[in-house]
Amino acid sequence: MKVISESVIKSNTGKAFSVKKGHIIRVIGESTADYVVFNLHNVKERFDQARTKVDQGKIYVTTGDCLISKYNNVMMTIVKDTYRGTHDMEKGMCSTSFYKKWGEQIFKIYGGVWKRLGRKRGAAPKHGCWENLAKALKPYGIAKEDVPSPLNVFQTMVINARTGSMRYAMTRPRPGGDMMDLRAEMECLVGISACPEGGRGKDLRIVIYK
Repeated sequence: MKVISESVIKSNTGKAFSVKKGHIIRVIGESTADYVVFNLHNVKERFDQARTKVDQGKIYVTTGDCLISKYNNVMMTIVKDTYRGTHDMEKGMCSTSFYKKWGEQIFKIYGGVWKRLGRKRGAAPKHGCWENLAKALKPYGIAKEDVPSPLNVFQTMVINARTGSMRYAMTRPRPGGDMMDLRAEMECLVGISACPEGGRGKDLRIVIYK
C-alpha cells in the first residue's frame, strides 16, 4: 500500500481527514479514539450508532463489519483490527459539561480501575472529545450539535446482559499501540479525537493508505 499521509493527534485534541473511496485510514493508539464519519459531499449524511448495530445485529464491530450512516448506506468497512478487546458504541463523548458536572467524581468512580492500571489521581480535563471534534469539523460547516455519537475505538465496556449496566473494562491496547484499518466505501470526512480518558489519554497516530 502507498502512504498518502501520516499524522499525530495529540492527547485531548482532534483532527479531520478527507478519505477517498477505496483508501484506508489506519488508527494506531494506546488509548481511546472517538471516531466519526460524514459523507464528504453531503455532511448531513453521517455515521449512526443505531443503524450500525441494528443492520448488523450486533453491538460490537471488528474486522469485516461496517460503519453505516443514518441513510442506511455503508460508509466504511473495517479491514483489520488488532485490538484484543471490543470497541464501544454505547457511550457517547466526554465534554466540557461532563467534566464540569463530575470533576473529581470521575476519579472516585473509576479510581479503583485506574489504580490497577497504574494511573495517579489528577485534575479532570477542561474539555473533551465533543469540543475536539467540533473544532476539527467546523471548517467543513458542521455545527457542534451535529457531531454524531462516535465509534469509541479501543474502549472496552463490560455490559451486563440482564440489567444493561455498563462499566469500563481493564482491557487496553498493547504497548506501542493496537491498530484498526477502515476502508472508505464512499468519499468520507473522518473526525477523530484523542480522548483524554480523565487526564491520562495518549497521542494517536493516523496513516492514510492508497
